[in-house]
Amino acid sequence: MIDTLADLLNEISEKENQRLKELDITHPPTIGAMYEGLTADILTKSIFKGLNLVVAKSSFIRGCYTEFDVILAEGNGIPVPYTDKQEFTPEQVLAVIQVKKTFNAKELGDSYENLMHIPDIYDGIKPKEYMMTLATDAIHNTLQRSIKDYGLDKLTEEEEYVYHSLVVDAQLPVTIVIGYNGLKSEGSLREKYYDYLSGKISSTGDYKKGYGPNNFPTLLICGEFSIAKMSGSPFCAPLKQSEKGWWDFLASSHYNPMYFFLEVLWSKLSYRYKLPPAIFGEDLETPRMAPFLSCQITNHDGRMGWNYWYHEFDNDSLKSLNGTDEWQPTTLNEIQYRVMNVLCVDGKLDFSEVPQIKEDALSFGYESLDDLIHSLCETGMVAMLDDNRIELITRGCKVVMFGDKFLMGENNSGRFDNWIKRHMDELLPWKKG
Repeated sequence: MIDTLADLLNEISEKENQRLKELDITHPPTIGAMYEGLTADILTKSIFKGLNLVVAKSSFIRGCYTEFDVILAEGNGIPVPYTDKQEFTPEQVLAVIQVKKTFNAKELGDSYENLMHIPDIYDGIKPKEYMMTLATDAIHNTLQRSIKDYGLDKLTEEEEYVYHSLVVDAQLPVTIVIGYNGLKSEGSLREKYYDYLSGKISSTGDYKKGYGPNNFPTLLICGEFSIAKMSGSPFCAPLKQSEKGWWDFLASSHYNPMYFFLEVLWSKLSYRYKLPPAIFGEDLETPRMAPFLSCQITNHDGRMGWNYWYHEFDNDSLKSLNGTDEWQPTTLNEIQYRVMNVLCVDGKLDFSEVPQIKEDALSFGYESLDDLIHSLCETGMVAMLDDNRIELITRGCKVVMFGDKFLMGENNSGRFDNWIKRHMDELLPWKKG
């Protein structure tokens, strides 16, 4: 479903953009209003009926003087007298979009600065329950640690700051920048974004605020190209898989930009309204993306701040990242499979209550029980509670055995079941026909 709608919205966006460019209108405010209207129409076509959602143009969030081009909110706001504009409370707002007809370095910077203070609006506002569920999943996906580890001296300094960023991000509305024309390649979009950020580097006595991971837009679209935040849901960059322990928190792509638009929007709505996973289709394919910007916390002159690392790719390398990658389950050995079966039933396992597992671990070639535990934690689905106990940290984990194969995967969205259906002939070749 998501791919079909993304293709339709992309076609509408391209055709309507071309139609607007051909109009003999040169009045800048009118041109801006037309593109805001186009974006509002695309957003309206993207959301589900019956949720009491409102799409408003040129409106405000209480506590902020910035006028935002398009806002998606729960219920109507307070009308601004003698205008079509509205003011919404922060709690109402689910998404904020800034719109540009033509994207260049200046417009990119202006769009960033229009959105960069949104985290300040939400400082001190009590999070809703669905936000905590979203934060928990983002932490599990990115840190591959239990959310309970925070405050128990189990996280490194780097993990603690990433943890905080993920928790804050889960409480913020989705923020999107859309530029319909301008930069002609994925490489030029990356370079202009990097050039803008390079001019905002702090120095001793001149500390720049508003450039932490939470201040970056969730998604930036320029024509056919996108830069998405890897905030754990829907897109994820596990910290332990990143080079040198940096968090690869932004990545770019030239895959259908409306796919990214729907993913970030629907993910927010699915947590808020507990929408059925079927809206995402099979959920088996992920667009190939190129790491764009990584970050790492640092102490400079007694102040904590973020260092950034720009991943340089030439145009040929970026163009080679075409299409999608298929999600794959994790392959287990027999003793891992047995332990995971227990976790899928009970959620936790105390090894002191089953001393036989230590002997079994040695018989399967592990140097110790700790070695087995470490192998399970490396899957990203298990975390240690203490020296003797582990717990499952993913929702909807499933383990299956096909012949001599032991497989495990997240199945909260039905993804693992869909993968099994797709590969049934390979898993059970004797059933062909």
